[in-house]
Amino acid sequence: MSSPPGQNIRVGTLNVRNTADRWRERRELLVAQLAELRPDVIGLQELRRWPSQIRWITRRLNQSLPLESPYGYHATGKVGPWGLWEGIAVLTRLPMVERGSLDLEGEHRVANWVRVRLPGSAVLEVHNAHLSSRDEKMRDKQARLIIDHLATRGEIPTLLVGDLNAGPVSSTLRLLGERLRSAYALFHGEEPKKTWPTALRPVVANGSVIDYVLVDDHLEVVDAWLTFDRPASTDPTLFPSDHFGIAATIRLRPR
Repeated sequence: MSSPPGQNIRVGTLNVRNTADRWRERRELLVAQLAELRPDVIGLQELRRWPSQIRWITRRLNQSLPLESPYGYHATGKVGPWGLWEGIAVLTRLPMVERGSLDLEGEHRVANWVRVRLPGSAVLEVHNAHLSSRDEKMRDKQARLIIDHLATRGEIPTLLVGDLNAGPVSSTLRLLGERLRSAYALFHGEEPKKTWPTALRPVVANGSVIDYVLVDDHLEVVDAWLTFDRPASTDPTLFPSDHFGIAATIRLRPR
């Protein structure tokens, strides 16, 4: 399949922090910055399942953006009873031609993915994950499950977004590096200073980088930046989430 030359695609990731930490105060701030970003596709993590947080976000986003192609989503709950409480979702305004999920076999964690159709004949697969927050060996196992799954998907341009709970020099990122590279690091030569936490929940002094947009060799990075990174104008501690997001503009390499 070929892609139109120079066709840019805006992608991103954000851990929403469920409905904790002042959700009713920050939710319109989150939607406003999401509307400003206008991603073609974005992975969201830590979403309340009941009532459906992704349904509310999508509805408010579509109300604020009178687009010809409204946003839709593919949501997946955690494994087992935890799936009643929390999950992840891919939000996109591109046509979804296929979708699925992957049990990450630990801490009830899941990954999910959509195959979206770009203008013309090209397709793109976007995988979204939230890895273990407690156990490095478990994260490595989950990374291997994702890599093995990607190997079954064929030669489709692919990216992985999400809260991976792993630093840039971790064994988890080395495993994912067998197929994928950080868009932010490719563009800037290094990762940002931190993606967590924001002033919404300043639980550690220095913070860390645990959120990523990772791309495969079929994709070229045009730009990459921190997003969801501005507080409310009336409160410097009120951010859209306790995480910053990562966004990137990418395009398919000619074949």
